[in-house]
Order: sequence, then C-alpha cells, then structure tokens
Amino acid sequence: MKVLHLISGGDGGGAKTHVITLLKRLMKEGIDVELLCIMEGVFTKEAKEANIPIKIIHQKKRYSLKPILDIKKYIFDGDYDLIHCHGARANYIAFFIKNSFNIPFITTLHSDYKLDFKDSIYKQAIFMPINAIALRKFDYILAVTNAFKNMLIKRGFNDKKLKVIYNGIDMEKKIEPLEKKEFLAKYNIPYNEDYVYVGIAARLQIVKGLKHFLEASKILLKDNKNIIFLIAGSGNLEESMKSFIKDNNLQNNVKMLGFINDIDSFYNAIDINVLTSYSESFPYALLEGARLKKATIATMVGGIPEMIKNNETGLLIKSHSSEDVAKKIDILLKDRELMSSFGENFYKYAYDHFSDTKMAKTHIDIYKNIIKEIKR
Repeated sequence: MKVLHLISGGDGGGAKTHVITLLKRLMKEGIDVELLCIMEGVFTKEAKEANIPIKIIHQKKRYSLKPILDIKKYIFDGDYDLIHCHGARANYIAFFIKNSFNIPFITTLHSDYKLDFKDSIYKQAIFMPINAIALRKFDYILAVTNAFKNMLIKRGFNDKKLKVIYNGIDMEKKIEPLEKKEFLAKYNIPYNEDYVYVGIAARLQIVKGLKHFLEASKILLKDNKNIIFLIAGSGNLEESMKSFIKDNNLQNNVKMLGFINDIDSFYNAIDINVLTSYSESFPYALLEGARLKKATIATMVGGIPEMIKNNETGLLIKSHSSEDVAKKIDILLKDRELMSSFGENFYKYAYDHFSDTKMAKTHIDIYKNIIKEIKR
C-alpha cells in the first residue's frame, strides 16, 4: 500500500505532532508513505529529522495554480493507492485535482473549520468557505473526535463518509527532559519545593481562551503567592498578554516563555497542566502532559471530554469562565495527593487508549477498506 500525505508544511501544534507521529508509526507497520508539502518550516524540518520521505513543491500564494498542476503531475507519476490530506490548504489543492484520479482522497479534520481563521476577518471571509466546500468533495473525512463527527453530521455531511480516529502518542518514547530546577533556571524562574507550577502550552490566539488563564492567575494570587504560572507559546496576543501581566503587577508569578521546542521539559517542570480553549479537537497538549503524569485541567469542549474523565483522570472546566479555572486549580493546590492521582490515572488511560500504535493500525484498517470500496 502506497499512501501520499498532503499538508501545507507550515503547520504547528497538534496537526504537526499528529502527522509526524502517524507517519513514523505507519512506516514501522510496513506502509509505504510519503509526505508532500507546499512550503518549508518547523514541520518539514522535523519530518526530515524523522527520516520521513518528503517532497516539497513550493506554492508561495494560495491562488497560484502552477504548483497545483505540478502536484497533479507528481501524483500521477507516483502511482499512489490513496491520498490523505491534512489542513485547509491541502484540502483546497485536493478540490482542484481530485476528479483527475480514480483513487480515494481522504482528509483528517484536526479542528473546527469554521474557527480555523477566527483571528483574521479577511481569511475568515475567504478561506473558511473554500475549505467548507472542499471538505464535502472528499471520499471520506477522518474526525479526530466523536464530537467533530457529530458536528459534521449536524452541518449536513454524510455520516457514512465519516470515520472517527483518536490522536495517538508514543507512550513508550524514551524521554530525557531537563530537571525541573534546570529548566526553570533557563528562564530565570525561581525554584522552590513549596511552590506549585501551573502551566499552559498553546498558541497565543483568541480561540485558546488564554485571557481566562491570566484572569484565574490574578484571582488565585490575591491569597497565595506560592504559585508560578507558566505560558509556553507564541502568537498575535503576546503583547496584549504582556500588558495584562504588567498592568496587574503579576510579573513575579506569571511568566511568558515564548515558543518552546523542548516541550517535554516544559511539562516536566509544571505540576498542573491547563487548557482553556473555546474549541479543541483532540489536543496533543494534554497527551504530552499525560505522558509525564501531569494533573490536568481542561475545558469541556470538542474531544476533551473523551480524553478527560472528570474527577478521575483530571478536572473539566466551563468554557469562557475564569472563575471556574481558578476554582479547579485551587482544588488541586489544596490536595497534592489528588493532584498526583490524576496524573497517574491520566497516564494509564492514555497508555491504554491513545497510543500511536493503536492510531496507526486503525488508519491501516480504514485505508484498506476505503481502497477496496473505491475499486469496486
């Protein structure tokens, strides 16, 4: 079986982790995979480091048709059994070339396509509708949560063309993170055994609900100065977040670390992993924290309730509620044993249900069934 994965190449966050993790495991399972990208970035760099076969056909502008024609020729010459797309730009390209081939085209829905361009009115007005149309042309859509599948059904998608595949992570990966004290020292953050370190790793964008993380820190720091809040990520909210921290005199206890390559060391340094998003699919930010047995608090949106069993593997919080974020963090601040048990429980649950091996084998089964169906 020969499968081409098409993705822009400028992707970060969960989509990047998902595709690279999936392709690495598919290769171990004996599947002939290749990656085709239309730009270079951190994604393509990591893919090359993982020894994933990769081809780059540059498309500098979304409306440029020449690269699309080059991609079409490349697929013709490649003799692939299936094309698997990821993301809006890949979906856009597939929309133009799919009818030229008698092989299945599928896509993975990593996020709510109506929210993908929420931070740009221009992109929201132009690219969201294009992606919405392109999605309906695929033979199958792989949704990374049941919540996403149900969302698509409500929007009129054919439920017979929808499959659910949870994200997976290599739970047996050998991790060698920096010691907590060493990591904190890199960022001039004080280390104290009596302190609790509360972290969030997310793009600094509206959809991640970071204002509630900041407002929760303000609430909690009124009565407890033994908490350090760490924010890992970059994005267009950086300056406004820095202003909030300064205006509320939170500089000593709220630290913005910027984009972090060594994310395992970040998770190793925190005690509580928080996610305050308004919309999510099946976030790797939680699975990566689970791998290091971190107590988890996250909003009950998207696929998160399919990951976090409330009061068992973590705590669920209301979306758009700074008070609830603060309340749930405070529960763990006052009960270190509960904090530890949530970390252990989430690790065991993720190990059993969300491994990269399980994710890859489910993909292979779906690939085989789709290819058989198209050839009938």
